Amino acid sequence: MKIHFVGIGGIGMSALALHEFFSGNEVYGSNIEETERTTYLKKLKISVFIPHSEENWFDPDVLVKTPAVREDNPEVIRARKENVPVENRLSYFKVILKRENREEFAVTGTDGKTTTTAMIAHVLKELNRSPTVFLGGIMDSLEHGNYESGKGPVVYELDESEETFSEFSPNYLIITNARGDHLENYGSSISRYRAAFERISKNSDLVITFAEDEITSHLGDVTFGVRKGMYTLEMRSASRLGQRAIVEKNGKRYAELKLKIPGFHNILNALALVALFDSLGYDLEEILKALEKFPGVRRRFSISYHDPENNIYVVDDYAHTPEEIKNLLRTAKEVFENEKVVVIFQPHRYSRLEREDGNFARALQLADEVIVTEVYDAFEERKPNVSGKTIWDSLLGLGKEAKFVDDLSRLNSVIVPRDNTVFLFVGAGDIVHYSKKFVEALQSSTNSPSRVSGSKR
Repeated sequence: MKIHFVGIGGIGMSALALHEFFSGNEVYGSNIEETERTTYLKKLKISVFIPHSEENWFDPDVLVKTPAVREDNPEVIRARKENVPVENRLSYFKVILKRENREEFAVTGTDGKTTTTAMIAHVLKELNRSPTVFLGGIMDSLEHGNYESGKGPVVYELDESEETFSEFSPNYLIITNARGDHLENYGSSISRYRAAFERISKNSDLVITFAEDEITSHLGDVTFGVRKGMYTLEMRSASRLGQRAIVEKNGKRYAELKLKIPGFHNILNALALVALFDSLGYDLEEILKALEKFPGVRRRFSISYHDPENNIYVVDDYAHTPEEIKNLLRTAKEVFENEKVVVIFQPHRYSRLEREDGNFARALQLADEVIVTEVYDAFEERKPNVSGKTIWDSLLGLGKEAKFVDDLSRLNSVIVPRDNTVFLFVGAGDIVHYSKKFVEALQSSTNSPSRVSGSKR
């Protein structure tokens, strides 16, 4: 079969393309721009066209498109004209899962999906279960970063941004939380949003939920939480080298959980895994040993640069909701106790910024300094009076030192290299490209007299 992927450079679409490629199908696609994934696909001799055009055509049997691709896309228009079936990403993914017909582990929810999915994949690999993995991020221990083919269960991240996610039927499901991040795709109806989680829960054999989540806590066969739920945390300690916590089960001490990645939210992600695998009867000691080795996922508090002489760090993170940003900054303050924390934040989607109404500024005020860029549109149409400047205005109103950059080409001229400082590049758009440019500038001017010395706090 010949498959045309529109938006093949996206993290979710590229995983589907890789699966079909290694399943023996003829795969090609297009993307609006070059990405790390398009480069990787090309190395595998998969044809990728940049940008979209009706000429990008090899007479496919089916066209699969990402949700960001509209009906007026030239390749979609050509498919309709030539009676080529057009499938959305999730509907086609359901076809793949039905074809595979294997045990399924899925993770959905607003925050923590990628890391929790990666943890499941890592644990199953450590246990020699040979999973097939579809990941919404890059984990270096997976053969192809966001995808790995195996003969065992299928592990996948299930994007709740599309209402059709509720039609999936995984055997085992973790719902990390539900904060209405894509409520515009549910007619702005919280009841419709809640109903979608209820449907997928009914479709699953075992559901693990966060006991302190208002929307989904009641859906869990098994629950986890900080102080509420079947699996809870009694105490936790953390350092730059990692963290540990005591796990309680039904109010009694049960196990010690250790991770080498930072962040209280990651202890909760790991706790969800403990709840899942323990409920399934896996050897808990083996699960805990595997979790202790978990390497993390790229762009989840990834240190991309460290100058030990001047004590400068550059950290990349995908956080793009207020809660994720809050967790990120709490982690940064915990890991970097003596350094100044400067955040360079790129808002993602006009609809999200409009809906959150001040929550971004309240989360970002945990930083010492903030630089806000203009919104990364993610193919949304621009909304009047919705701009990254509104976050900047709110930060100033909160008394926070902040800058606004409306033109990303000027961004690195605004960031002042400074000793004893952590520079956090945050967002789900293309902010990582500017992080790389900043690192290159630091590497080429390590002894530059323009550097400003900063005092330790």
